[in-house]
Amino acid sequence: MKKKNIWLIYLSYLTVYIVWGSTYFFIKVAVTTIPPFYVVGFRFTIGGAFFLFLAYLTGRFKRLPNLKEVFSSIFLGTFLLIGGNGLVTIAEQKVDSYLAALIIASCPLIVAIFDWLIIKKRITLFGFLGIFIGISGVSLLLFDGTSFLNNLSTHVLLVLCGVGFWAFATSMGHRLKVYPDSFINGGIQMLFVGIVSLIGVTIYNQSITIHFAEFSPASIWGLLYLAIIGNAAFCAFNYLLQNEPANRVVSYAFVNPLIAVLLGLFLGQETAVPFLVPGTVGILVGLFFMLYADIWWKKLKDKRTKVAESN
Repeated sequence: MKKKNIWLIYLSYLTVYIVWGSTYFFIKVAVTTIPPFYVVGFRFTIGGAFFLFLAYLTGRFKRLPNLKEVFSSIFLGTFLLIGGNGLVTIAEQKVDSYLAALIIASCPLIVAIFDWLIIKKRITLFGFLGIFIGISGVSLLLFDGTSFLNNLSTHVLLVLCGVGFWAFATSMGHRLKVYPDSFINGGIQMLFVGIVSLIGVTIYNQSITIHFAEFSPASIWGLLYLAIIGNAAFCAFNYLLQNEPANRVVSYAFVNPLIAVLLGLFLGQETAVPFLVPGTVGILVGLFFMLYADIWWKKLKDKRTKVAESN
């Protein structure tokens, strides 16, 4: 591998780790004075237009997407970006950004369940153990010492629903035929969701006067960060998918929640839940068992086999 490519990979990992981990904080900042679906609409309209324009400039359009590919992208975008990201954006009006990020970190565990139900992908013993530990970690985050129900507010339920929508769409993505270039597929999803969100919120709020002058500078900067920096991190993620093994790329699932916690607690001055540490540890341990334990166990067995054969 060329030296410049190594540094580009390092930069891509750094971007995905920090930027994606920071988006929850900037969603919180944006929805402070901007209605959530304006945030979703502007964020993904700008992002979708940017990716499609970039794909055109770089010659990635080998052909136009057919109707089946467009409809598949629209289907996935609806569940991923409206059902998933949209609900989380609404929820962060009341839910701390770090808590939303930690709950969403359990998404790979829910994806495994949908993969099992939809595409009949077998879950190993380590996988089941990871799901149990990870979901137990999420439960600890919602436990106040006496009950889970006290913290199970409507907005927390929206985050949980958002995780479900995102996980479902992730599993369905293996079954639907989309445009083979991820930049174009992602651009179609974002542009559709962005335009639909802006149209929908305009119709819904037609009897309500929205005063754009009331949007605070901090919220506007938060929205611009999400639309430009947050969406640009997708480029880094796609580069890693093309140049790095998947089991290394998914390491972002361990780093993003920690970045979100640090930003939320120290920069956003959010309040820590009572069982923050054990809950976070539970989610991360569950993710490790889900993503890496089988690989680790196979390497250990192969090593033992080689030792036995040499003796």
